[in-house]
Amino acid sequence: MTVLRLLTAQAVMGKDVKKMHEAWDLWDRVYADDRIEFLSEPEAIEREFRNLSSLRSPSPKVWVDAYLLAFASVAGLRLITFDRGLQSRGVDVHIL
Repeated sequence: MTVLRLLTAQAVMGKDVKKMHEAWDLWDRVYADDRIEFLSEPEAIEREFRNLSSLRSPSPKVWVDAYLLAFASVAGLRLITFDRGLQSRGVDVHIL
């Protein structure tokens, strides 16, 4: 959902912003690409997700970060991102 939302956000995409049906078309091309693999959610993700998202402050932007970090951690994967703030979260993160 985040990819679709960002593809249709003018602030993110600028002049390349997509209409909703164009975002779906792009998603379908990505999904069909043999170089890309989609993984099921690991069974043990909830405990790590709760651990990473149990802050003592209202932080709505932390939810997705915590989920992605938990997924990578539990699945034994490296998270690759542009977000330098995730590097200090204790999971195998590679910054591009």
